[in-house]
Amino acid sequence: MKLSLACLGILFALLIATPAIADQVYIVGNPPDPGSGNCFPWGCAYNAEYQQVYGSSDFQGPLLIGDLEFYNTQYDSGSTQLPTGTWTITLATSTVVGVNTITGSFAGNLANSFNVQQVWTGDINQVWMFGNTLHIQLTTPYAYDPANGNLLMDVVGDGVTLPGGSTFFDVNSTGQFFTRVYCPGGVACDDAGTPELGYGLVTGFSNAIPEPGTLLLLGTGLLGAAGGIRRRIV
Repeated sequence: MKLSLACLGILFALLIATPAIADQVYIVGNPPDPGSGNCFPWGCAYNAEYQQVYGSSDFQGPLLIGDLEFYNTQYDSGSTQLPTGTWTITLATSTVVGVNTITGSFAGNLANSFNVQQVWTGDINQVWMFGNTLHIQLTTPYAYDPANGNLLMDVVGDGVTLPGGSTFFDVNSTGQFFTRVYCPGGVACDDAGTPELGYGLVTGFSNAIPEPGTLLLLGTGLLGAAGGIRRRIV
């Protein structure tokens, strides 16, 4: 009986630990530029396309991206809300598009990529204060393997307005991590974006968390196995 209770304790600990492991965050671009930030595409009235490519060396291994995070820790603009509108995020993998090889053609960069997948569309409007983190939980998790190429993020903002002032998210300009392509002024630029090599938003990538039903099934199976162990020992 004592052994079976010990087994149950171990199994219960594993169940508790599983979500924590799955929710690990990989932050690309730390440390951010001190006292600086940028409002494209999440913090101002950006009604255009935006792309940011992350080098494959930024990642240590495959991950199922379930959540994107952007940070507001360096520059306090006094904003009280994030913009409102509709944003659409597409993720892709590319061996052609890279930190030093991205072009100003949004369509061309996507065409030179594979595993192109729309992962989220929605509104990010929310009450805001300096120090907050923007979490975007993807409706479709994205399987990314850095062994296959660089990671390209494509964002399109539509009908975006600014109810609470601009928010400036953390950036890194060291040239080590990523590059962005943007439309000056946040106005659509007809597939003629401006590349800014070695500059972009510090970004967190979280592994997708298993669905509650999956965890329940896992727990039921483990507990059943523990019961079998107890019956054999008793």
